[in-house]
Parts: sequence; structure tokens; C-alpha cells
Amino acid sequence: MNRQEYMEILSGQIRCRQAVPLVIKELEVHIEEQKADFLAEGMPESEAEEMAVKEMGDPVEVGIWMDGIHRPKMNWGIILLIGLLSAAGLMAWYGLNIRAAGSAGQTAGSTGYLFIRYLAYTAAGFLAMVGICYMDYTWFAARAKKIMLVYCGVILFYLFFIDFGRLGDVFADGIRDAVWLMAFLFLPLYCGVLYSYRGQGILGFAKGAAWMIPIVVSQLIYRNRLEMLIFVFVLAVVLSYAVGTGTFCIPVKRTLLGIWTAAALLSAGIMGTDGLTSYGIIPEMYGDFMAHSQSMLREILAGSRALGSAGENMSIQGELLEVTEIFPVGSEFLLTYTAVHFGIFVSAVAILVTGALLLRLLLLSVKQKNRLGRLMGFGCGMMLLVHGAGYALGNMGVIMPEKVYCPFAMDRLGVIVTYVLFGIMLSIYRYQNISEAY
Repeated sequence: MNRQEYMEILSGQIRCRQAVPLVIKELEVHIEEQKADFLAEGMPESEAEEMAVKEMGDPVEVGIWMDGIHRPKMNWGIILLIGLLSAAGLMAWYGLNIRAAGSAGQTAGSTGYLFIRYLAYTAAGFLAMVGICYMDYTWFAARAKKIMLVYCGVILFYLFFIDFGRLGDVFADGIRDAVWLMAFLFLPLYCGVLYSYRGQGILGFAKGAAWMIPIVVSQLIYRNRLEMLIFVFVLAVVLSYAVGTGTFCIPVKRTLLGIWTAAALLSAGIMGTDGLTSYGIIPEMYGDFMAHSQSMLREILAGSRALGSAGENMSIQGELLEVTEIFPVGSEFLLTYTAVHFGIFVSAVAILVTGALLLRLLLLSVKQKNRLGRLMGFGCGMMLLVHGAGYALGNMGVIMPEKVYCPFAMDRLGVIVTYVLFGIMLSIYRYQNISEAY
């Protein structure tokens, strides 16, 4: 049996057609190595190749074995956990808002309407996540630059038509939020762009760094100081990871020093720039209102029980107040109100379980053999993990941001963005034994 016949029979046993080129390439290497050994023993080339193919074993049995290895592998455990956390978040939000409406003597009608709307967005996001799982993530990476150019077009549209007031203020807030949330989808695409410049040295590194400009512009539009600092940090980490793993084949230590020097200078510039929202890092920059809010938030948590409800009223700064009058029971302070009504222990468990999920997804990504998948998954994981930590710190009163993206926040577009990032990371896991980097 010659090599071509052997490969045709073997590939017929593999159900995933996408895996066939990868399997054929892998077996070709083994055949060539075995053929080289026979040639070294003085065997004629035709006989050496025939013997090398024979040494591979029965093509049907080998094909069945390779089919078991090279096939999609869905992580249903993590998908189930994501679904349970989503359902728990929705039910906690609904229960807390029903309680707040009852204590204020209001009907539950508006709460029920919002619950249905948030349920629809969550279901749409979850379905999008599962759908993206079935898509090969390398498809997105191969088209990353084209998608990014479309993203740049949306930013220019905003700047020209919305920011300059040409279309009025009717759509301004919604489009501005969309531009902000699109920046989160930039991360996996940006990682695909970085990988496309692999092996190109300093020039490739410079080109990759230049593709940060769209996300910088989008953050300038939104003008949220804390988010700008987070994006500087995450982009610096992702770029450092790409350099450290040998993507560009350039000196690592000097490049890392340059990256973090630039990141420090940018962060200092962001902190010192007037006209940005100042909430988040340095207490002196909060302003009186935010400092007062942070103080009240800490008192609420201090008055909460380890387990069980702290009651409807709490003594805050010497005044007996209804807890729901202090902060809105929205997704921004869901963990805080969980601590008030169910206990700090329950809130801590929610933080730990969510953090463990995000950390698990990040670790699954960095363990990938495929460098492209590893880089894209790392970018998604860092974005979700850092923002999840920021959300938890905000609910604990450590920081007091004006607005920070939360991975499980029920704010329409935000929850869908979260599931898209989850879907990309799960796609990387699903196709880890099939896809080659483009």
C-alpha cells in the first residue's frame, strides 16, 4: 500500500473533516522520520517509503484512534456553571428589587418588566455564547484586521455625526455606550492582529502596538478614568505576554521595560488629565459626593450580618435609613445588597465562585498548545478577570467608580458582550485538538 492510499483510508475514519489536514500533516512527519531511518540503513527509497507506511499500522485502526483524539471537545461543565451563575444573578436581582419595591410601597410591575427584559438579554447572550462555541476561533483571527477596520468606521461615525451633534442627542448615549462596549470585543481581535505579525521582529511589534489606537480613541470618547487605566493595564499585560512567549522574536527584557514604562507614563497622564471622570483610584480625587457614597457603602457592609438579613433599616452616619434609599438596587451594587439581605458569607461565596470560573477559563486558555488560541484566550480572560475584580472591589467600598464593566451585569449590551467573550474562550477549548494557527 502506498502513502496516498494509506492516507485516503485513514482520513475516511475521521468524522471531523476540519481535523483531517492536521492529522495528515502529523502522520506525514512520522512517515518521513521513519523513512529517513530506513534510508540510513541503506534501503532503496521506494522500499523505504513502503516500509515506513507499513510501520504506521492498520490505517482503519489508526484512523479510529486519531478520530478519538482530533475532534471537538465541548466543556459542558463550564457552560453549565455559567448558566447557573446567570440564573442566580437574575433571581438575586429580582428578589432584591421585589423587596425594595415592597418596602417602598410600590407594585412589582416595573420590576417584573425589567426582569423579563434582562432575562431576554441573558438568554440571547447565552445562546450567542453556545453558537460561538461551535465556530472556529481562527475564523475571527484570520479576519481580525477587517473587523477592526469596521470598528474604526463606527468610531469615526460616532465622532463625526454624534459627538459633533449632527444627529442630535437622541441616540448619543446609546451609541456612546455601544462604542465603549465594543472595545471589550476588541481584545480577542487585537490578539489575532498581534499574532499575524509573529516573527517580524521590531517592525511587527510596532505594527501590533499601533493597532491599540482604536481602543484608545474609544476610551477617550467615553472619558471614564478608571476604565482607561484598566485598559492600559490589560493591553500592557497582553502585549507583554505576546513578547514573553516569543511571538515577535525580539529581546524580551528590554521590550518589557519599554512596554511598562510607556504604560506608567500613560497612566500618569490619565490621572493628571482634567475633564475625565475622577472616580476610582485615589480617594482625594473622588469629590465630596463619591467620597460620601463610599463611606456609606462601607457602613452598610459593616452593619451586615455574616449570615442572614440585616433588616430593612440601618443606622448610617447616625441616621436610621432604609437601605434601598441609599443606593439603587441595580446591577452595580448587586453584591452589596446580597450581603445586606442574605449575609456577607453568601456574597463572599458569589465572589469566590465567579472568580474561580474566570480564573479557570484563563488557565484553560494559557494551557493551549496552539499559540494563537493561547494569546486570544489570555486576552479575553484578563479582560474579564480584571473587570470582575474591579466590580467586587467597588461593591466592597474599596474603590468607587462612576461605572465599571461587570462580567455578569444585566445591562443589555454588556451581558451579551460577556457571553461573546465566554464563547470565544470556550471555542478555543473546543477546537484545541483540531485547529492550527492560520
